[in-house]
Amino acid sequence: MQVMHKLCWRYFRAARSFRSDILKNSKGVITVNRYLSINETAAALRPFYFVVHPDLFGQHPQEREVNEESLKRLHEYLTSLQKTGKATPRELVFFVRPQQNEDLSSVTVNLHSESLRSTVTSVLSSVHLPLDFVDNIPKKRYKPVEIRWDPTYYHATGKKNPYKEYYKRKKDWTLFDWLQKHASKAVAKRLLCQQIQQEIAVMEHKVISQIGLKDLIWKNDWGFIHCLASLKSFQRLFQEHPDITSHALKDKTLVFSKQTGVSAQGDIVLSMESVPSDWLKMLSLVDAYKPMVSRLPYMESKLSELLANICVVRQNIVIMAEEYELLLNQILNILSRSQTDVYHYLRNGDLSHLQLIVEGGEAPLTLSSSGQFIVPATVPGFMIVKFIADNKEMAFTVLQDVELLMKMENVVKEQCKDRLQLTSITRDESVTPKQMISCCERLLEDAIYLSELSGGSVRVSNYYAVMKDGGVSIPWNWKSDIS
Repeated sequence: MQVMHKLCWRYFRAARSFRSDILKNSKGVITVNRYLSINETAAALRPFYFVVHPDLFGQHPQEREVNEESLKRLHEYLTSLQKTGKATPRELVFFVRPQQNEDLSSVTVNLHSESLRSTVTSVLSSVHLPLDFVDNIPKKRYKPVEIRWDPTYYHATGKKNPYKEYYKRKKDWTLFDWLQKHASKAVAKRLLCQQIQQEIAVMEHKVISQIGLKDLIWKNDWGFIHCLASLKSFQRLFQEHPDITSHALKDKTLVFSKQTGVSAQGDIVLSMESVPSDWLKMLSLVDAYKPMVSRLPYMESKLSELLANICVVRQNIVIMAEEYELLLNQILNILSRSQTDVYHYLRNGDLSHLQLIVEGGEAPLTLSSSGQFIVPATVPGFMIVKFIADNKEMAFTVLQDVELLMKMENVVKEQCKDRLQLTSITRDESVTPKQMISCCERLLEDAIYLSELSGGSVRVSNYYAVMKDGGVSIPWNWKSDIS
């Protein structure tokens, strides 16, 4: 009876934890009132921050303090809604930025809704801001769906579990078990790709030597057959238009990617999805990009000066020179108008030991796992400066740790490669150096049981998979058969 009570209690808790945006109407149709995402909520409230942010009340310390406390409590309320679907009702007071020749005024915001959408609407309406952004985020309506309960629900209620076979089939793999089942498939794919890979290597060497390329890089998810086809198309283009091709590419790096243009590094980028005529058009215009590429380091230097000499670094992805110049222009304009905030928060401090990466508007303002500040070019200046000021000590600590971890990672990767006889071992961007080191150390410990990895490549990620080239992807926290 006690066991049954526990099972029923677990069922009750599971049922109660369903998001409050799932409702069933009288006809049994499930409707979903779509929750705003964190990014959508932040974007919707941005105009509100512009009129109540404490930094706007430097000459009014009491009002500034009130707004700081109210913003803190508003964020707590929104966070609670986002995580649990409910929050304690509260009443907040905000002072509003005065217009010219106007006295300070205040508004009261009553927070009592259990919906992010209606809460954001209420906050914006309190200061008469437009609701267009929120109204344009669609609400979704779904057809009837069947809920897949946890197996304990069916055990507690005695109902038949229609997904019993699914749970029976689901397996929590150990690395040894997974390799036993999938190693033959990986070897077969590897053998199938070897001939194509060899042909690609021969053609790459030929193209590099004929044109005088500095390097040839692949940045795409296409298979080897598509890569070979692109190389053949490019070689025909070179044979038909040797002068244009050589002039554009001599001593340059050629990147086959998903875009066509010139990268911020000055590399020539050709899309594998484009036709050779588009490549030729691009190659004939390469000289026009030279002034733009040469301006980028100067713009990065100016950005560094505006942010206490912080080191501006570039993303480890292919970004076009045109796009990067626009982003730098945006953030330079924003920060040039925010030098009062820079002085207020940074006090003439020096940030040359820290790193900053400029990204597009969709990215969140954050501190990356590698200790670099990721800054969208559209975020208000005072937010950028305050975020850096609040997190600069942590950023420096993480940067120092990452530098040491990267050296350790390189050592243990080489040990794994030699001991397991791998062609390569790499990690996904979602895997941190610390996680990679842990994974490699455990691979070395169990090396005697992992002979199936010999001769192949390993990609450390968060899941198991056999890749197109016969390499294997394994989770960094894989389970061992050895206790």
